[in-house]
Amino acid sequence: MNLRRDGNRPRRPSSKYITTKSGRRLQVNRTLGERWSALRQAKSRRKVERMIGLPKSRIKRFFWRLHPKRLKAYLLSRDGGITTLKVVGVAIVIFFVFTLGVFAYFRKDLPDIRNISGENLGGSISYYDRTGKVLLWQDYNGVKRVPVAFDEMSQHVKDATIATEDRNFYNEKGFSMRAIARAAINNTLRKGGTQGGSTITQQLVKINQDWTEERTLARKFKELILAIELERTYTKEEILTGYLNAAPYGGVDHGVQAAASDYFHKSAKQLSLAEAAMLAVIPKAPGLYSPYSPYFDKQAFYGRYYYVLDSMVETGKISRADAEKTKKIDILATVQPQQTKYAGIRHPYFVLAAKNELTAKYFQSVEKGGTASNEVGGWKVITTLDVPLQELAEAQVQKGLAQVKRQGGDNIAAAGEDVKTGQMVALVGGVDFTNPEFGEINYAQTPLPPGSSFKPYDYAALIEHTDTAGAGSTLYDIQQALPGYPCTDKAKKTGNCLYDYDFRYPGPLTLRYSLGGSRNVPAVKSMLTVGTDKTISTAEKLGLRSGYKCYADEKLTETTQCYGASAIGDGAFLRLDEHVNGFASLSRMGNYVPRTYILKIFSGNDSKPRYEWKQPKGEQAVRDDTAYIVTNMISDPSASYFPSGQKIHRYKGWNFGLKTGTTNDAKDGLLMGTSTKYAFGVWVGHHTRRVAMRGFMETMTRPIWREWMQKAHDNLPPQNWKEPSGIQHLPAYVVKTHVGNGSVEPSPSTEIYPSWYKQRGAVNSAPIDKVSNKLATDCTPELARLTQSGSTSAERFSADIFYGVGARATGNTSVNDDVHSCSDQKPSVSLTVSDGSLNSCAGSCTVSAAVSAGTHPLDDASRTQFPGTVNFYVNDQLVKSIATASGQPLSFTYTPTGSGSATFRANAIDSVLYESSDSATVTLSSVSSFNIQRSGNTISWSAVSGANSYKVYWNGPGDSPDTTNNTFFVVGGGSSNIFVEAYTGNNGNGNLLATSNTVP
Repeated sequence: MNLRRDGNRPRRPSSKYITTKSGRRLQVNRTLGERWSALRQAKSRRKVERMIGLPKSRIKRFFWRLHPKRLKAYLLSRDGGITTLKVVGVAIVIFFVFTLGVFAYFRKDLPDIRNISGENLGGSISYYDRTGKVLLWQDYNGVKRVPVAFDEMSQHVKDATIATEDRNFYNEKGFSMRAIARAAINNTLRKGGTQGGSTITQQLVKINQDWTEERTLARKFKELILAIELERTYTKEEILTGYLNAAPYGGVDHGVQAAASDYFHKSAKQLSLAEAAMLAVIPKAPGLYSPYSPYFDKQAFYGRYYYVLDSMVETGKISRADAEKTKKIDILATVQPQQTKYAGIRHPYFVLAAKNELTAKYFQSVEKGGTASNEVGGWKVITTLDVPLQELAEAQVQKGLAQVKRQGGDNIAAAGEDVKTGQMVALVGGVDFTNPEFGEINYAQTPLPPGSSFKPYDYAALIEHTDTAGAGSTLYDIQQALPGYPCTDKAKKTGNCLYDYDFRYPGPLTLRYSLGGSRNVPAVKSMLTVGTDKTISTAEKLGLRSGYKCYADEKLTETTQCYGASAIGDGAFLRLDEHVNGFASLSRMGNYVPRTYILKIFSGNDSKPRYEWKQPKGEQAVRDDTAYIVTNMISDPSASYFPSGQKIHRYKGWNFGLKTGTTNDAKDGLLMGTSTKYAFGVWVGHHTRRVAMRGFMETMTRPIWREWMQKAHDNLPPQNWKEPSGIQHLPAYVVKTHVGNGSVEPSPSTEIYPSWYKQRGAVNSAPIDKVSNKLATDCTPELARLTQSGSTSAERFSADIFYGVGARATGNTSVNDDVHSCSDQKPSVSLTVSDGSLNSCAGSCTVSAAVSAGTHPLDDASRTQFPGTVNFYVNDQLVKSIATASGQPLSFTYTPTGSGSATFRANAIDSVLYESSDSATVTLSSVSSFNIQRSGNTISWSAVSGANSYKVYWNGPGDSPDTTNNTFFVVGGGSSNIFVEAYTGNNGNGNLLATSNTVP
């Protein structure tokens, strides 16, 4: 061997070849290129050697190589092994790239599953009162789902579900190749119908993604991808909990807690083996296996029920003996009836109003102002409902129903709001939510005509948008043609059909007495002065945010232009709860705060609310001077037409502002009012809104409103409206003419005005005869005189653009009154009051008048602006007005409220405003009371002295039949709110003697 000189390493041989002991000659010291060339040459030599003896044709060589022996020899050779490895390697790479591509393709459109609670399904929304302690309702909204923790579920239901749906659940990684292969083979051979190969994890994916049962390869890929991700993200316990909280159990039930509650009236933790096995049956095909399904197959159910129990035996969860014992239980006999939609709801009208607000906030499209949220499962909604105030409202509604029925109605609605916050504290939408015909209609949120209760908005707009109006300003309450007020009675040649409720026209009135006396003419003038649209806009800014609308059709679907009639609430519609909010805005000194039914919203078990009400700043709808003047006027008992003893404007230091409303057709009655603490409104009527009621609306609305407001303020220290700094105290027109039933005249000589009011100078004008519209003379009757002269002239304070200083086109002061003469005879009137005995009124009596015309007719076709009228008074309080041309008898039934003596007076007014009176002193005895009892379907009572017949009032068919017996059988037996009236005549006629208590 050649060595280096140092003797440590061999030297490089001088030759490129060496010979081994075996005789092989190896080339050494080659470059990399030489080595690569040698390898190719060797490969070529081996190829040549293989080609020796092979067919010349490529095709023949291909089939020659496919001979099993030759193919085997090649694969076992060195070259064959290398080729095989190359092919396998390339295949692996292609498969890997393909798999990544498929995953990326399907994954890009899939969501991240970060929540497996099933919230996306929807689920129960629990509504609570404002304390968060009183559960009002659980709304399932098509999906009843109440999530519970893993430990709150029966072990039986967990075992039954795993044994039935996925026996290898705890060992697999989201999917089962064996199950998929088995399902594929079965589906290919069509054995036993179509099968699925889904694990519990895969089923949870489908539930959370709300996927249908569509079976496609693409869907399967997506399902597998998300199932694998779930397994990597969550524990088996969490996945099983998610599945059991979301699985479909028939009907609206999703989740084992909702199913346990509905089917067995117990919690998921209390489920027995039989009950758990039954629930495990249903998710496979709820339409087939759920007892609540119209397609329930009892035979199929029991087949799968036994399969579930047998599967639990096979998986070792129960013994065979337990399974056989359980199979003998008639499990279907223990299933409870399916609950109704509103089962268990308390204070339903309020709760459903809160639901409407929740829907508007979260479930409407973004374009409509909502957030279009779908994650609603397990929400807890804290409403603004004040339980004591709500129950007080409901109690007063039920208490007032008897009186409403006596007057021809059958329904009541009421709404209350906390003024400062705008939070609704009470809402009653009807007398009986369970009534199958109209119970679910919420009349507190249904369009209703407000009648005169709209008038505060008229005067607010007049004061806000002019500089000539304050509480002491005048408007002329006279009969005249008004531009923009179309006449609907073609017989009226003057172009005017506007009447006041008492057919009287007292002339110039201050805004305070116009509003307090509920006069129609000044209210219409106020709207027309400002403009119909601007007045309505003012009302809508104050609170009528759904609009104050007029309609062209009875179904209220086609809106149309509103006219002057809308000033007095005729032909226009609003919502009661928004009307309450409008009065609350006036009480807030013109600051509009959105009303709300919701305080907080919690999602699931979160301790932090996803929504929490904050006190809004609000927006100034009208200036504070305007709001203060209006609230001051409606809270003035002296200006109110309420009779003495029935004024409810003061209570324990509180000032209450209020306004009544009656539609001209007498189908709706309202009473709206407010203090600085609460605003409250009441509506009465018939549920069809097509029935005219009898008598005064106040006898129905006032007791309900009074009782709620007084009891709501009982324990609160009084706090009243504070006068804004800009209010002016200036001289006012003094009203001396009697305006309303109980108004107190003369009116104040000093009044309040807004800071922008511009006081007129002194105006001198001669008195005008309202009939001839000419200068009054000594023969002109007092009712026909229009103005006074000097500094007290009504024109000095006039805000009326239709008469006098505002119009200057009326009143001929150069020609004397040529209608009245000092020799004219006045009409004559004779009054009769009788209950069978003259000048006696025991229980009830008939009051009538006989009227004869004087020189001038009672009604004159040429002077239709002053129709003949008979007004009836009791102790100077107006109780009834009847137009002589109305076709009605000049008589009515009067029911005294107390006993003693009273002065009855009939006042007749003819077509030129001559008047005469007749009076009588009458002995009064108020209606007595008696008790009735109910035993089953039979009502009984003791005979009432002097009674010859009785009327029975009840809710069922044959309402208010009459009887001469002391007993009555209630048809159907399901009626409520029954009471009886005793009459002096037969068949429920004659005078009312006594009224009974009301029995349920």
